[in-house]
Formats: sequence, C-alpha cells, structure tokens
Amino acid sequence: MDLHGSKLRWILCSVLAFSLLQAGDVDELLSALKRESLELQHRKNVADSGELEFSWINPVTLQYIDSRNEQFDTTQKRREFAIVVDQPIFKSGGIWYAVKYANATRHVGDLSIETQRRQLIKQVVATLFNFKKNEYQIRKQQLLIENDRLDIERKKEQYLSGDLDSGFLDQAILKKNQDTLNLYVLQDTKAQLHKQFNDLSDADPVTIKLPHFTLMDKETFLKNHIDLVRQKEEIVQKDYFNTMTWARYMPTLSVQASYVKPYENNYFFSGGNIYDLTDDYYTYGFRVSMPLDIKSYYTIESTKVDYLNARVMLNDKKREADNAYIATLKRLDVLDRMIELSKEDETLYDSLVASTREKVEAGEMTVYDLETMENSKRIRQLDQKIFALDKQLVLLELYEKSYETVQ
Repeated sequence: MDLHGSKLRWILCSVLAFSLLQAGDVDELLSALKRESLELQHRKNVADSGELEFSWINPVTLQYIDSRNEQFDTTQKRREFAIVVDQPIFKSGGIWYAVKYANATRHVGDLSIETQRRQLIKQVVATLFNFKKNEYQIRKQQLLIENDRLDIERKKEQYLSGDLDSGFLDQAILKKNQDTLNLYVLQDTKAQLHKQFNDLSDADPVTIKLPHFTLMDKETFLKNHIDLVRQKEEIVQKDYFNTMTWARYMPTLSVQASYVKPYENNYFFSGGNIYDLTDDYYTYGFRVSMPLDIKSYYTIESTKVDYLNARVMLNDKKREADNAYIATLKRLDVLDRMIELSKEDETLYDSLVASTREKVEAGEMTVYDLETMENSKRIRQLDQKIFALDKQLVLLELYEKSYETVQ
C-alpha cells in the first residue's frame, strides 16, 4: 500500500477541486487569517513529523565541570570539558520503521489539514449558495405579500358591496400579516448569512460569481474520496507503529564514546599522592540491551488492535461513502421532480395570464386578477431557481470529499 509517492500530486490535485470557484484561486475564498492559520498548521505538522523522524537519534551531550573537594587535607580540583555520545545504532528494525512511521504521520497530518481546508471552503460556498437562495426567497415572499394585498383589495370591495362575509376579509388580512412576518425572518436570516460569510471570507458575497457543480460518477467519487485516502494512510501509519512497538522490546545495540579535555591544575588525590591530570583522553565501547517488561505483550497487542481496527474503519468508511452517493442521487431525483413540477406550474400560469389578460380587456375580470396570475408565475420561476441552488448544495457535499475538478 504505497501512497507516499503520489501524495504531493494528490494534494495539488485536491486544491484544484475548487480552483474555478472564484478567479481561479481557491485561497481567495478564505479570509487571510484562515489561510494563515492553515499554513501555520502545515508548518507545525512538518516540524512535528521532522522531530518524530529523528527521535531515535540521541543528543550529543556537552558538559563542563568545575568542582572542588575538601574531603582530604589537600583540596582536590576538577575542571574539564567533555563530549559524550550514547547512540543506538540497531533496534531490530525499529529505527527503520520509526522513520517510516514519521513519514506516514506527516502524510496523515497533511491530509487532515487538507480535510479541514475543504470543510472551510465548503462552508464558504454553502453560505454563498444559501445567501443567493435567501435573496430568491425574499423576492418570492414579497410576491406572496403582493398577492395578499391584491386579495385584500378584492375581498374589501366584495365586503363593502355586501357580497362577502367579514370573516373572509379578516383571514386575508391575517395571511398578509403572517407572510410579512415571514419576510422579516428571511431578512434577518440574510443578515446572519452575510455575517457567517464575512467570518470565513474577505470577499463580497454579493459580487462573487456562483460556481456550478455537476454530478461526478460513483467510481470517481469513491476513488478520490479524501476520507478513504486518509484512512488508507492511517492504516500504513498504524502498521509501522505496530512494528516499531514490537521492536522496542527486542535487543538494541548502542555505541558509547566520550572525549574529555581536562584543564591545568586538575588534581586527583590518592594514596597520599596528588596527581596532575591534564592530558586529553577518550573512552569508547558498545552496549547491548533488551528490556524485559511484563507489560510488553499488552502494549504490542494494543497497537496491533489499533492497526486491525483501522482496516475495519476503512471498510466502514467505504460503506458510508457508498451510501452517501446513493442518498445524493435520491435527493437530486426529488429536486429534479420539484423543478419539473414548478415548470409545469409556470406553463399553466403562463396560459392563465394570457386568458386573464383577455378577460380584463373584455371587462370580465379585474386588473387584480391579472397581477395575481403574473405574480404566481414569477413565484414558480423563483421556485425553480431555489431548487436549482438546493441541487448545488447537495452536489457540494460530493465535491467536498473529492478532488475532481469543477465542470
């Protein structure tokens, strides 16, 4: 399962997923602060994985000693500089897998940051779609209120002429008031959406051109699903960690060496004599060690279970991705039927507008009736635009998970 070689290409391709959203540059969608935060997370991931990659290398110790010993009649002085090395060079394969584990950890971190970037971009684009959808909803609500006003005018004339009970007029007035309250709610929602967009982006949602998504095929969706790719990389990571843990309890070979530079007037007292130790000297050797830890079995078993669970999680995520695609198709089908119904209603109202206009000209119907039909036709046209944006929101969920380029 070698995913490392193509990882950079993968991330570059993933950026292209939203490259057409705005001026060909995905970064323009996110605010400067969010882009900076993502970049700092990436730098930290590189630093953390670099530290992990070289964690098997022990530091070289530099030490300086300046001491006095008053234990005997003559003061013993010790002043020296030393370089000390104690470095494992063989850990039963543990060093090799430690490096591999560090690289896999970096790749998992990169994919996690890329996932976070996608989630932020999805929030920006979803807010943009909802902002435009809200504008259509406000316009639709205004047309409904206009129809309510026309209905009130008709019923008021009928009431004043004695042809209509007052209860019908009251109901028309109450409906207009309720639709007006709904308009206020939509206007408040618009302000909230504007605020949400400004939290995520420095751009203006009013002037941004809306992207357009098309349905990708299932094979492409599953092949490039970022959660599945990240889970596969986590399997590699946990496999290396399992082997590295196992090697931790195997024999380790270490080399030891030191260089000591004594300074003059460095004395040592022994057997009534004082020795002047001022010559440099070296020490070197090796050490073989092997820990005997009663907990080793359980530690190794724990990492093994983590690895096996990661494989199970991959199959589970594959099923979730498959179900998500199927659910998307069903949602799109429902929205297509809603759009088709709105088109049929638009066609019907189009013929009603023509018929009503003829009757108005003949004096058989009022101009209120004509305006009502025209407004109802416009409402159905707005419904089609609203449903089309709902489809884009559904498709956006697919593109959040895949690096397939926007068509």
